[in-house]
Amino acid sequence: VEKSFTFEVTELDGTKKEFSVKYDTEKTVGEALINEKLISGENGQYGLMVDTVDGQKYDYNEDGAYWAFYINGEYAMTGVDMTPIKDGEIYSFVATKA
Repeated sequence: VEKSFTFEVTELDGTKKEFSVKYDTEKTVGEALINEKLISGENGQYGLMVDTVDGQKYDYNEDGAYWAFYINGEYAMTGVDMTPIKDGEIYSFVATKA
């Protein structure tokens, strides 16, 4: 049974995009977003460090900006690759200037 969740992306200039992300066997938000080619990054000591969302890359060391992960509008306490998918929750990445 294919299911889906809402994924929102907010750019530095405030532009928002919304996606309906379909998933089947994926257990985590990160897994589903990677499979849909919506996020990418590097694995580090704290899990996946997302640097690219919907094709837009930010490097904190170069631009002082990064992608922050939110669950239902609140800053996530877990990494995207550690967050289990829950029905009805809205996941988002927000470009953030430090």
